[in-house]
Amino acid sequence: MAIPYSNELDTSVQQWIGGVKMALPEKQKPTPNEVIFIDVSKSRYLLPLNSDSTENDVIVNRKYLTSLFQFIANRQNKVKYVLTDVIFDATSSDDSALIESIHSLKNKILCINNYGQEDSLQKNILNVRSATASLNLQNQTVYKIPFIGDWGDTLIPYKMYQDMGGSNIRSNFLYTWFNNKGIAFNTQIHDYLLRGSDFTNGEYIKIGLGELVSLLEISPEVFDQYLQNKYILIGDFENDVHDTYLNSQPGLLILFNAYLHIKHERHILSIWYLLLLYLLIYLVVWMHAANKSLVYKLKLKVKFFEPFLIPVNIISISIVLIFFTFISSLLFSVNISLFHLLAIFSIVETIQFLNGKLEKRV
Repeated sequence: MAIPYSNELDTSVQQWIGGVKMALPEKQKPTPNEVIFIDVSKSRYLLPLNSDSTENDVIVNRKYLTSLFQFIANRQNKVKYVLTDVIFDATSSDDSALIESIHSLKNKILCINNYGQEDSLQKNILNVRSATASLNLQNQTVYKIPFIGDWGDTLIPYKMYQDMGGSNIRSNFLYTWFNNKGIAFNTQIHDYLLRGSDFTNGEYIKIGLGELVSLLEISPEVFDQYLQNKYILIGDFENDVHDTYLNSQPGLLILFNAYLHIKHERHILSIWYLLLLYLLIYLVVWMHAANKSLVYKLKLKVKFFEPFLIPVNIISISIVLIFFTFISSLLFSVNISLFHLLAIFSIVETIQFLNGKLEKRV
């Protein structure tokens, strides 16, 4: 978990764990009264690229964004947070008003930067407060999400956590320390508390940017019902969709779920988990080094056949480790690498082999 990528064994096991988690009830899932999703996929206009407008680009309607942000500012910023997952990579005549409206929200709004094609950090052209939304992909899918980017930049999930009163961090190549919280890995494999399917049944509100702005102009009281004291998440739910290790999700949901993972401290390693991990490694290494084995013969009787005696190795190290990864993730929200745990036993075997050689020489 200290590195951005993983191996096929770990990703396969994590897919099974994620599938089990999605089937179980989630207590820390935000309620529909805590969040509203604003879709910008159809709220766009043409941006002329030359003087005679023979060439144009299509961008998110910045007038609508300005109106929404001004409306929130006029009501004393009574929202939890505004995440704007919109790329500002071209200038327009509406930029000055948009920049002013963003500044009026102070530290309750966050826009995005991303990584350019030349492996560099590409900041938004408006130069407003922002963090990085680009993630490292593994086999073209989102798997592990770090706190700090490739260029020393802060990623969206941790920046949101920090803006809302979260602790600072100290990080090295092995682990990350959250002040007054505890130790964590350098990356997280977060759970998808909110999913794209949550919008199909109408439980969570998803509304178009233009539609919302029109409603606010006609009925300002809509703010009290749909925006006040909520997370306001603005993004493209139709075009900005990415594959994850579980399924496809809008990029905005991936970032917000990663923030929820940090908010609920699922990334922090508890002392009880570390103790359990130590005991497990001690037990299986001892068993492996001492060649301990416990075999139970399961008798299976089939009609018209003699009984089958099936030896079942209860202390199979591989099965124990896979079982522990499930317990680790389900009970402690900690995802560990089977590959590195199995490597421990390879080291044990190497030491045994070398000891055997030394004994023969003696």
